[in-house]
Amino acid sequence: MIKFIDLEERNRIADAFRQNQGPLLPATIDEAVDGKVSLADMEKGLTIRFPFVDGMRVGGRYHVSLLSTQSTFGQGGLIEEENQDITVEVPADRALQFKGQEARLSSSYSEFEEPNAPVARFSFEALMYPPLVDEAVDGVIPVSVLSQGAHLRIRVTPVFTQGALVSVYWWGSSADACFVKHLTIGPGTAEDLILPIEPAYLTPIKYGHARIIYTVQSTAGIETSPLTSLEVAGDLAMPEPLQWMDGPASHRWFPEWNGKITVRQETRGMVAGDVAILMLSVAAQFVFFSSFVLRHLVRAADIDAGEIIFEAPAPELPQGTVVQMWSIVDRQVGGAVGSPDLELRYF
Repeated sequence: MIKFIDLEERNRIADAFRQNQGPLLPATIDEAVDGKVSLADMEKGLTIRFPFVDGMRVGGRYHVSLLSTQSTFGQGGLIEEENQDITVEVPADRALQFKGQEARLSSSYSEFEEPNAPVARFSFEALMYPPLVDEAVDGVIPVSVLSQGAHLRIRVTPVFTQGALVSVYWWGSSADACFVKHLTIGPGTAEDLILPIEPAYLTPIKYGHARIIYTVQSTAGIETSPLTSLEVAGDLAMPEPLQWMDGPASHRWFPEWNGKITVRQETRGMVAGDVAILMLSVAAQFVFFSSFVLRHLVRAADIDAGEIIFEAPAPELPQGTVVQMWSIVDRQVGGAVGSPDLELRYF
């Protein structure tokens, strides 16, 4: 027999079940000290420990996951022993994949109404750390710093012995935006090496990208850092068709077949009163079909929405059609700025 109950009764029953469920505790790494994991410990393998709490039972399902921007390790299973912490061994080859990174350790127990334990964070040691640009945000150097310059940060480790030779290589996606700098390590070197990046190495690669790598050479040999790749922002985002996906050679475009090509343009960097202009060129088999210039007076509502939607007429196009698009904002103040261009192919 079943009994239908109201929300108040449902909550009372759920609260009664929760009384026997101790709050989940964050998983830990046995070898970590103050949230830091040494390279020596990684080379021997690590132990993740998920504390057993009231309400857990033999046969209950758990999962732990260690995640960084470049590496991941996860394992799940069933609890095998009563009142014993759950331990998961991370083999040395997997642990070493996290060296030089920051990682999040999450854990869960599926039989609790709130199955997720608090997340723990750990820092993993390395002989060489990737170079950092202080001003970069989520892998992007913002346009606001291009004319001011930025700061390249190299974290000093025991590899940086006195007298060691450090060579820093900055490659920008323009021939005029590259440099190589050499320096030697003296006594009492600070924890970080800070190198200025002048605007001359940033402004030519607006909308482009930079790759940074460095080497440390000493009597012990030569060590090479991990590579850092950063995008460089521009004033205007690239237009984005609403139906497309990456392809091996260029962007593959899948038209909506509703008689139009719909394109989204971010309004970042625009103000009300500017004119946003989208341009498209359509051709197939090297035969020119048509081009479009679509203008839109930017309104406050567009700025609030964060985007403008353009629609260009598009009859059914044959396979092999190439669509090129780019945009310009004609500003009330400061002249015009353009976006990167985008080429799409229909297959």
